[in-house]
Amino acid sequence: METWWVAPDGSVQDAYWYGNGWNRFELAPPGSAAGGITAVSRISNSMEVWWISPSGSVEGAFWYDGNPWKRYQLAPAGSAAVGSKVAAVSRIDDSMELWWVAPNGSVQDAYWYSASGWNRFELAPAGSAAVGGGIDAVCRIPGSMEVFWVAPNGSIQDAYWYENSGWNRFELSAPRSAAVTSKIAVVSRISDSMELWWVAPNGSVQDAYFYTGAGWKRFELAPPGSAAPGGISAVSRIQDSMEVWWTSPNGSVRDAFWYSNGGWNQFQLAPPGTAAPGSQIVSVSRIPGSMEIWLSGSLGSLIDFYWYE
Repeated sequence: METWWVAPDGSVQDAYWYGNGWNRFELAPPGSAAGGITAVSRISNSMEVWWISPSGSVEGAFWYDGNPWKRYQLAPAGSAAVGSKVAAVSRIDDSMELWWVAPNGSVQDAYWYSASGWNRFELAPAGSAAVGGGIDAVCRIPGSMEVFWVAPNGSIQDAYWYENSGWNRFELSAPRSAAVTSKIAVVSRISDSMELWWVAPNGSVQDAYFYTGAGWKRFELAPPGSAAPGGISAVSRIQDSMEVWWTSPNGSVRDAFWYSNGGWNQFQLAPPGTAAPGSQIVSVSRIPGSMEIWLSGSLGSLIDFYWYE
């Protein structure tokens, strides 16, 4: 596993694990990053990570087995809102795509194919996205991608792409459904389904799920006051299970898990005061019998929780 974060001095830190403990190094020097960090691994011997710099450029770093890390600038200064998050997917092994919010609230898209390199376009016009809000994406089948973001009016916007038919957009949830600073988490546990979560203005956790042929449906996963808008993350480690985590206003970490034969259950994973206010959460499932999550601690530490079956 490998994880990346932005340190208080703006450096990008890298921690990696190969079955024999964790090691760390500095991927980019102080002053390199202001936020919005994400990564994909499109093939087994490569990784790529992106972040937003203090100037609003989008920076990238890539690694191939047997070679050191290399860096490049994907989009110049002023391209991204400094508070923007970045979402990325790799739907096929010779392509990657990522999205971010520009200073004018437009949603920008950059895509890469091994034979043609990087190209960019505007997916949604100015004013479409909340500058400090969440953006996330999923690829449930190789011929499709879907990206979700929070609009300035608190609605959840959805843009989807199918091979040979291009992009389409719609409003998934009405205005004031989401806190404008809420993050979004999304998974696709099976090829004909997706599920996403966000934090509402009243601190409830909202759930929207999709099945082919049935469209989208919504429900409240956790009641008002349950969540702070900062951190929410999810994984599907096996096709009949999902797990989602969020930080609460008192700094505790909550866990909700679902099994196809048992519905949703919740518990407190970490006590009050564990998470820093507004902390983001990152999660991964590297094998079916394990999950791991990381978040910022209340004293500026990086906290790791892991689970083995």
